[in-house]
Amino acid sequence: MNAKTVIMDFSGVYKEENFYQGKDAQWLDFTKMTGVNCYCTEEAEEEIKERIKNLDFSGIHFLDSGNYHYLSKFWTEKIDRPFLLVVFDNHTDMQEASFWGLLSCGSWVRECILSNKYIKEVCVIGPPRTAFLECEKEILEKVTPISREDMKQEKSQWHEFLERNQDVPVYLSLDKDILSLEAARTNWDQGDVSFEEIKEWLHELFSQCFVLGADVCGEHTPDTTSLSYQEDIEKNNAINKKIWELLEKKLTEQEERQLDKVFSETKQADKKLSIALMRYFDLKKEDKRKRLYGEYLKLRFRPAVELLIKKKENKKLTELIKEQEADENLLNSFLKTAVQYGNQEAQIFLLQEKEALGGFQEKSWEL
Repeated sequence: MNAKTVIMDFSGVYKEENFYQGKDAQWLDFTKMTGVNCYCTEEAEEEIKERIKNLDFSGIHFLDSGNYHYLSKFWTEKIDRPFLLVVFDNHTDMQEASFWGLLSCGSWVRECILSNKYIKEVCVIGPPRTAFLECEKEILEKVTPISREDMKQEKSQWHEFLERNQDVPVYLSLDKDILSLEAARTNWDQGDVSFEEIKEWLHELFSQCFVLGADVCGEHTPDTTSLSYQEDIEKNNAINKKIWELLEKKLTEQEERQLDKVFSETKQADKKLSIALMRYFDLKKEDKRKRLYGEYLKLRFRPAVELLIKKKENKKLTELIKEQEADENLLNSFLKTAVQYGNQEAQIFLLQEKEALGGFQEKSWEL
């Protein structure tokens, strides 16, 4: 059970990194697109939205450098319920658009507040206190501002924000320019926050709220003429790996808790069975929840096997039947189901199981 990852490559920088290798990541190449660097033209916005229209807001989205942070607006526009927008950034991104009203990396949070009816509240964490003073009062009315200075003190604002909104889901946006130069290298001025500090804040967020999805930006624009270019790439690759692993772990744990809750509360037998099968095969052997789901599957062994045959999940089918030790009558019943759904791999396995029980007769079945 893994959170879906989308890599949105505009500058070509991700080709220099490998943190995503071996992961279930979808690559979107925008390197030939114009009208997207810092500002997004209407034509570019239309094309980007078309490219991501079949992708969900859930999971983890890597957005390239902070020049493209406005992409967060497009992902949040997919959310169709009230939600909170939590932004970790060294800048407020609440400036008024400068050029012809174009959406920009410096105005996207403001534009979200003005245009997205589902945003209940925004929390921006990390900019210097003076940066918030430059924002419009009308915009700040919908914002919980937590400055760089506030982060160094007690977290009363943060805890109050989480407490009053614990029943509202969150979309998380993280710009790595909030981090120190020791942790990451971006193409914008940076804060002085460590990864361990961010990790602590995210732990509190996931502990209190349900996170719908997340995005990460803050790559360094490719510059092979820079003496520190290779060092920058290596540092960013390392921090991306840490951030990806942290978010993937938190989102997966959250999904598992949600499934466990639905399983315990639902009265729908089909939904209960589907969740039990998913969780049983996802959990590690030593996890006590695996035993509990196994007990449930033992009680509903026949419909569980028939569902696996129908879906042609034959690896799981093999494991479940060997663990439950089906008798000959059950194997005959399952063979009929396998024939009905044209699952030849299951038919062969079930015939082998019959033979092992000594109940196989050569003329009894035709494949």
